[in-house]
Amino acid sequence: MTEIKWNDRFNIGVSSIDKAHQRLFSIVRKMVDLNDDEKDRQWICTEGIKYFKSYALKHFADEEAYMKSIHYEGYEDNKHIHYEYSDNKMTAIEKDKVD
Repeated sequence: MTEIKWNDRFNIGVSSIDKAHQRLFSIVRKMVDLNDDEKDRQWICTEGIKYFKSYALKHFADEEAYMKSIHYEGYEDNKHIHYEYSDNKMTAIEKDKVD
C-alpha cells in the first residue's frame, strides 16, 4: 500500500488550516497502521471512521468560517466539495467498512 504521508506542498499558508489538514492525514495513517491488528480490525475501522468523520466535519465548519471571514472567492465551490464529501463519500465509507 502507498504510504500516507503529508507533504509540505499541500500547505496553503494558513497555519490553522494546514495543521488541520495534517491531522486528517495523521488520522488516516494511524488507521492504516492499526489495520494490521486482525483481532481488533473491525473495532478500529468503525471507531477510526467515526473519529475521522467527526474531525473532518469540525474542520469543514472551521475552514468555511475562515473562508467567509476573508471573503474567499472560492467559498461556494469549497463548501460544495465539503458537502459532497460529508454527505456522499463519508456515508459510502461508513457503509463499506470492513466487516
